[in-house]
Amino acid sequence: MHLIMDTVVRKSENIVSRKIADEYILVPIVASAADVESIFNLNETGAAVWEKIDGKKSIRYIIEEIKKEFEDEGNQIENDVISFIGEMTEARLVEA
Repeated sequence: MHLIMDTVVRKSENIVSRKIADEYILVPIVASAADVESIFNLNETGAAVWEKIDGKKSIRYIIEEIKKEFEDEGNQIENDVISFIGEMTEARLVEA
C-alpha cells in the first residue's frame, strides 16, 4: 500500500497494546502459537506515533504533532513517521 500524507490510519482491532514506562508492547491477537513471534516493542518515538494513531488523524497531522513534541522541524521526523507507519501497515498493526 502506498501511503500519502492525507491518509488516515487506525489501529487494527486484532492488536492488544500495553504501555510500560515510555514504551509500548504490541501483541497481535493470534490464531496459533506460531503467530506469537509477531510481538512488537516500540521505543519512545514509536510510542508517540502509536498514541496519535486514532482513525481520525492524517499522517500529515501526526507528523506535525511529533515535530512539535520532539521540537524538531527537520525532514528526518517526516521520513521516520512515514517509514514507521508503513512498517506497521505491512505488519497489519494499522489499517488505512
